[in-house]
Amino acid sequence: MIYAFTSVFLFFRITKLFVYIYMHLQTLLKKTKQYAGGWYMFSLRGDAHKVYLKLKKASHQNQNAEDIDELAEMEEIRQLYLTLNSATLRKVYYRMTKEKNGSGVIPILVSALPWLFFLFSQRLQQFLFKDGSWLWIIFVVLYVFILIPSVFLHFREQSWASVHIEIIQDILKDRKKEPKPL
Repeated sequence: MIYAFTSVFLFFRITKLFVYIYMHLQTLLKKTKQYAGGWYMFSLRGDAHKVYLKLKKASHQNQNAEDIDELAEMEEIRQLYLTLNSATLRKVYYRMTKEKNGSGVIPILVSALPWLFFLFSQRLQQFLFKDGSWLWIIFVVLYVFILIPSVFLHFREQSWASVHIEIIQDILKDRKKEPKPL
């Protein structure tokens, strides 16, 4: 029982430390006027806000918004898809839809692994907590360090599939609107 309280206490202490570091880093970045510059990218607000900040910076410096890396990358993807015929583009669209809607291995592992641990919980507890061992800390740290990047990777891939789907849909709509040659 004491191990449970210790692990919860340790978790909250580590979380508090990360929040403290994050808040001071944001304050430092804002004070040094680099927040809208180059190395402000450590943010929990997401890519949309980062693109907004880059657009804001570009407008203040009278730069072309098309020069922003993220927008240039979207245009590069669009230009590639424009070279494909509509039949091939539809096949790519179907594949991207499958990618976006598929559950994938990572969510299965995220949901199945705790059940597997629960199934073997008695033996796992005996192994991890025997004789005051600190093995459980290594186990938890490894599990979290594998779990968190896996979940981020999964959702990142899903969002990229959404981007490709939107670009393909726009191209196919534009092609439908174009008058067909006689």
